[in-house]
Amino acid sequence: MCGLAGELTRGSAETMPRAQAERIAELLVHRGPDDAGIWQSPTCTLIHRRLSIQDLSPAGHQPMQSPCGRYRLVFNGEIYNYKTLRAQLEAEGETFVSTGDTEVLLRLLIREGASALPRLRGMFAFCLFDQERQSALLGRDPFGIKPLYLYRSSDQRLLFSSEVRALLRSGSIPRELNGEALQHYLMFGCVPQLGTLVEGLNALPPGHLARWANGALTIERFWQPRFGEEKGDSYGALVERTRTAVKESVEAHMVSDVPVGLFLSGGLDSSAILAASDQRLTTLSIGFEEEAFDESALAEQVAQRFGSDHRRLLLRRDKAWSRLPAFFDALDQPSTDGFNTYCVSAEAADAGLKVVMSGLGGDELFGGYPLFQTVPKLLALRQRLGPAAWAASQLIRPIKRAKLQRFSDYLASPPGVPAAHRCMRTIFSAREASRLIKLWDLPAPSTPPLHEGLEAASLADQIAWLETSSYMGAMLLRDSDALSMASSLELRVPLVDVALFEALAPIAASERLAQGKQLLRDAFPEVTAVLQDAPKRGFVIPFDQWLRSPSASSGLPQLDLKAASRRVDLRPWARQWGLLVLADWLERNMGIALQPG
Repeated sequence: MCGLAGELTRGSAETMPRAQAERIAELLVHRGPDDAGIWQSPTCTLIHRRLSIQDLSPAGHQPMQSPCGRYRLVFNGEIYNYKTLRAQLEAEGETFVSTGDTEVLLRLLIREGASALPRLRGMFAFCLFDQERQSALLGRDPFGIKPLYLYRSSDQRLLFSSEVRALLRSGSIPRELNGEALQHYLMFGCVPQLGTLVEGLNALPPGHLARWANGALTIERFWQPRFGEEKGDSYGALVERTRTAVKESVEAHMVSDVPVGLFLSGGLDSSAILAASDQRLTTLSIGFEEEAFDESALAEQVAQRFGSDHRRLLLRRDKAWSRLPAFFDALDQPSTDGFNTYCVSAEAADAGLKVVMSGLGGDELFGGYPLFQTVPKLLALRQRLGPAAWAASQLIRPIKRAKLQRFSDYLASPPGVPAAHRCMRTIFSAREASRLIKLWDLPAPSTPPLHEGLEAASLADQIAWLETSSYMGAMLLRDSDALSMASSLELRVPLVDVALFEALAPIAASERLAQGKQLLRDAFPEVTAVLQDAPKRGFVIPFDQWLRSPSASSGLPQLDLKAASRRVDLRPWARQWGLLVLADWLERNMGIALQPG
C-alpha cells in the first residue's frame, strides 16, 4: 500500500522541476512513511511513497526498474495472487530479485501489457513507463478500491496522483471549481465516483486502463460486471459455493509480511470474515459511552467464539472531537461519511497495526440495505401515479421538509431505477442544491446528476450495482482509502473482490440478494448462532448526539448556516455536517469561502 504521482510530457516539453516532485512526495508521506523514490527523464516524472507490507527489504523500492533498464513502475495496492503469477512467470524463464508483488506486476506487464490486467486479483493503481517508446500504461482495479486521478493540462501534459490534495497543494494544477461535482456533493454527500471538485481533474474509471503516447491519451475498459440468473443448483449448493468463495477471498487477503487485523463491528459481514479465516487475527471493536451505539459486547462474543486476539477501543466524544482538525486536513475530497473511518483507523494505528480488513462490501454483494426493498416500492408508486406524478411533485414542492423535497424531486424526474435510487441516497434534493449554489454564487451545473444503471440486469441487480458504483465506489471505498492512509494504515476489503464477485454474480438475485443477507447467513451458520437476530450495524458513531452537545462548535469549521437555513431545511444533522465539511474543504484546498453572494 503506497502513494504515487507523476507527470508525462511530450518530447519537447520540459519535465516537472525536481523541487515540485519533492513537494508532492512530501505531501504523500502519510501514504508511505517507510520509503520514498523519485525518478525523472526528459518526458517523465515518477514519484512514490512506500508503506512496506510485502518484502520489507530495499528490494521493494519504487519506482522499480526492469533489469534491462527500459521500464519503470510505480504501483499502489496489493496483488493477492502474485505468488501464483510469479510461479507461472518463473516457469516461463523469469527470475526475481525481490519477494513482493511489485516486481511480479512489473514483469507481467512487460510480458503481456494490458492483457495482464484481467489476471490480477487485488486492489491496484499503477503507471508503467516505457522509456524506449516514450509511452505509458496506467491502470486501476475493477472496483476502484485504489484511487488514480488524472489531469491533462493545456500544453498536453498528463499529471496523475493517488490524491487530489497532493496536486492542489503542490501548485501543479489550477484551483478551478467543478460545478457538476459540487452539486453532486450537495445531493449525495460525496463527489461523483469519476470526478473531483477540481475542474479537469478526474479519476480513471474502475476497471479501466489508460494509454499515453506523445501527448495522446486513450482510455479503455478491461473489466465490467456481469450478472446472471443461474438456475439448476440446489440452494444447499449455492450456500456451499458462497462459503467457499468467501473463505478463498479472506485467505487471499491475508497475504502480508506484517500482522493483519480486522475491524470487528459485531455485524454479519466482519464476523463472517473472522469465521472464514484460518489464522489467528487481531480484532478491534470500537466502544462508546453511549449505550445505544455500543456494540463492543457483541463483538467480544464473536471474537471469543472464533478465538481472535481482541481489543476493545473506547472512543469518547472528547477524544474523537480532538481529532477533528487532523480529520479535516486529511480529507482528500469532502465526504459526509468519513469521520467514522478516520477515527477507527487512527485507533487501529495507535494500537500498532499496519494492515486491517473490514466488512465493507457485504451489503452491496448480498443485499443488506433497506433500499433493496424501498426502491421497488417507489417504482410501483410512480407507476400507479402515472401522468399525475408531475402534479403531485408540484403540490409537495413548496413544503420545506427534507424528505418531501427529495420525494418531490423523484416524482418530477424521468421514471426509472436510477431516479428511485437517487431519492433514497440524496441528502439535499437537486432543487435545494441549486438554491445553495446560487446563495454562495458558485458555478452551477447544466443538469442534476443521475447515475447510470444496468438495464439488462434484474431489478435487484440494478440496485446492487448502483449501490456498488455510486455509494460504495464514490463514498465508502474512497473514504476507506484516504482516511485509513491518513494514519498510514492499509485497509483491505475481502468482500470487494473480483474473484468473489465473479463466483457469486451468476447466482439469481432472488437468492443472492434475499432480504437480510440470508445467503451469507446460511453460509456461515456459526456466525448466525452468535449474532442471532441482532440488527444490522456497522462502525456507527453517535455523531448526531455529539454534534448537538453544547460544546459541539469547538473544533468545527466556521460557517454561518442562517442564510442557508432560509433556503433549505437544515434540521437533519447530516445536512449541517455536510455543509461544514464542504466549507472547510473549499477554504482549505481551493481558497473559496462560502459566503452569501
